[in-house]
Amino acid sequence: IHFYKRVINMKFVVPGNNVKLLGKAIHCLAKIGDEVYLEPTRDSLALRTVNSSRSAYATFNFGSSFFSSIEQTSAKGSVMEEDRCKVMVRSLLLAFRSLSVLEKTVDSCTLDTGKEDCKLLISLNCRHSVTKQFNLGLVECEALRAVYDTAKCTNNWIIQAKVMQEANGNFLTNQEEVTMQVGVNSFKMRNYNDDYDEKKQVHTELSMQPGEFVDYNIVEDASITFCLKELRSLLMFAEYLQLPISASFSQGGQPMVLTVSQGMSVNCTYVLATLADQGEECERIPTSTNTSMTNSSQVNNSRLQSTLRNTQASNTLPRPCPNLSSIPMELPPAFHPTLDNTLDLRPQSHEDLLAATPPAKRKNFMFRRCFDATFNPKSVPGMEKVLAPDSDEEN
Repeated sequence: IHFYKRVINMKFVVPGNNVKLLGKAIHCLAKIGDEVYLEPTRDSLALRTVNSSRSAYATFNFGSSFFSSIEQTSAKGSVMEEDRCKVMVRSLLLAFRSLSVLEKTVDSCTLDTGKEDCKLLISLNCRHSVTKQFNLGLVECEALRAVYDTAKCTNNWIIQAKVMQEANGNFLTNQEEVTMQVGVNSFKMRNYNDDYDEKKQVHTELSMQPGEFVDYNIVEDASITFCLKELRSLLMFAEYLQLPISASFSQGGQPMVLTVSQGMSVNCTYVLATLADQGEECERIPTSTNTSMTNSSQVNNSRLQSTLRNTQASNTLPRPCPNLSSIPMELPPAFHPTLDNTLDLRPQSHEDLLAATPPAKRKNFMFRRCFDATFNPKSVPGMEKVLAPDSDEEN
């Protein structure tokens, strides 16, 4: 580990109304990577991160209008672009843990590297002359850049963050990946599950009209699969600023670029790796009882090869519907009548229990009233004897 050797003394002062926005950006970065790369320039500060699998990249660029003041002094013979360092995101979260408290109590925030070597000093100037300081260790690192070109993307759309957030609410919170299918006049998203199990998975699919987008420009049909975690992170930031999200992509296996921009003040860019849809989902759905299942290792290999190929993936075919008439019907066991009307509530043996049957004790407790005999007043002893006649007997 090479600790950061101070080449440029940077000092960025964030006003109180932008402190929560800076903390929101750090929380979004924490949902992706474990380290945050700091890259200061003469009039901006960039915060970048990448996840452990190198499949998601995020950068937040804060312009000069975001800060109330910027002070930088460089050593002789040093170049501004060569000054790069990184810090653990857990350390940053210590200073920006509670965003609601920051909004109410902090008047300004200062990011300073000029006082101590290998340290980033974060000063929170709170009300009533209270100052909180955090010293974070810095590590020297190389530049972090993602290779992509939005000019080569054939498809793009722009949508308000609130609309996409409502659409995202249809998926379960533990959903990891989704498949997006776009056409000239159609937009669909469905949950993607590598291990197909019809009984254990909840299948969700939503459709949106092009009129719900701010701009919808689709040149060629595409079907791509990407992680939902990064999209939710960006939605949280864009919804706070009430800004639209722009997406640029081509086909599966090529990166998808998501951007949120607020003029020259704040620019956010997410680059996500995508997976080409080559019809693996269709292979997992048996259409008849004689269909043999594909080996899972072969399916995984085809998926891996589809993400690494340089050529564009072919358009996906529509997903075939399973033939319900060919599914064998499971008949219930034969019912054997008995002359004994009493109900045997003794617990059954483990061999007689089905896979999804609740325990016998709980079942008997829940349904005990269903098996009680109907009350018959004539069966009660002494009902034939009238103790008192009716007072309102009609003549």
